[in-house]
Amino acid sequence: MARPLPYLLYSGLSRKSERQHADRLDRLVQNGALSQSARDQRLAQNLPDRPKGEVLWLHAATGFALRPAMELMCRISDDRPDMFGLITLSPDVQPPVGAALDTGYFAVLPEDDSTIVRRFLDHWSPDSLVWIGGKFRPNLLRETHERHIPTLAIEAPQSPITLDLTSPVPGLRKHVLGGFDHVITASSEAAYPWRRAGLGPEQIEILGYLEEGGIAPSVDDDELTRRMAEIGTRPTWFAARLNRAEISEVIRAHKRALRRAHRLLLVLSLSDPSTQDSVLAQMETAGLAATLLDPDGAISEADQVVILLTDPHHGEEGLWHRIAPISFMGSSLGPFGGIDPYPAAAMGSAILHGRHVSDFTTAYARLTAGNAVRVVTDGFELGEEVGRLMSPDQAALMAGAAWEVASTGAEVTDRVANLVQDFLDLRERIAP
Repeated sequence: MARPLPYLLYSGLSRKSERQHADRLDRLVQNGALSQSARDQRLAQNLPDRPKGEVLWLHAATGFALRPAMELMCRISDDRPDMFGLITLSPDVQPPVGAALDTGYFAVLPEDDSTIVRRFLDHWSPDSLVWIGGKFRPNLLRETHERHIPTLAIEAPQSPITLDLTSPVPGLRKHVLGGFDHVITASSEAAYPWRRAGLGPEQIEILGYLEEGGIAPSVDDDELTRRMAEIGTRPTWFAARLNRAEISEVIRAHKRALRRAHRLLLVLSLSDPSTQDSVLAQMETAGLAATLLDPDGAISEADQVVILLTDPHHGEEGLWHRIAPISFMGSSLGPFGGIDPYPAAAMGSAILHGRHVSDFTTAYARLTAGNAVRVVTDGFELGEEVGRLMSPDQAALMAGAAWEVASTGAEVTDRVANLVQDFLDLRERIAP
């Protein structure tokens, strides 16, 4: 089948040999601007083996699309545990520090060269593609369409539906958009280019953006019941993933808040669990009755501070965000980047944090815009805010705002997950 004229024009304007692509990327590697693995990914070379079974391919075109893509992958993986997830990224997008997929792989999107694109698709042979954000790659998407791989496009915040081109090609965007099977947009206005591209009403859904934050952490109901019985009516706040350098300010905050509620309990987790003994000693030196709490241990009325022994990445924090009406997001009083606030928001906890949250800028900006968080600069302000939020109506107001922000986009996430499930089920049925 002959390709439309805009594709032919694009091919002519962008034509380079694979050697030219490799030479350009090799220069970037030599200059330290690109890693060897990223160079190989952009050339679709030396890729890890494709696992057997289904491969779901998600592309995060912008930084605003990455976390929604990761959360969507987790959501779908819960229903298809044997599925492998491939998340590709535009060259200017980096995964969050320490991010990993349980059964998946992050990769830089290959160069939009026909030979490289075919090698990429031959290797991964994806069962479906979900493209989040704009910056569409014409050759890659055309080849994907010709292989009858189901494709879904989703609008992401601050990610306009543009083509990833150095020079415009008249008429090309219409043909690229027209190759998608289904699209979810944020507004009627945003749906207009897709209608012009030939998609029918049944292919376009206007639901809003796919946004991060809609997935609540899992909680063990028996553990929840046990801990709530141990705490009883005691007011409680939770400080999550504290850096060792923040402990003195948190002690200051807790002592100040204790003036308003002498039975106040502080539960905390550490960003580095190996510091727990020194943190315990620092608490005791400050005159606070503190204990290290293992999963089988119990909280007593005499405890003023409880330090969790488990690794903060193992999921116990969701339990404490659920129990405590107030959560302080640690690693934020100093230049440590902050932690993800959405687990606390999704569990209905009022959120406090410091000013240093550069690793989660978008998340905190959304919560701030929704009046769902309070910023503190030191232990004095933290203690004042904890004391103020011990008033149930104040904590509930903030927690409700945080939950509303976190749940915005959950409808889109659920709808996309169901669409992808349908795509994969259909492909499975028609597979030879």
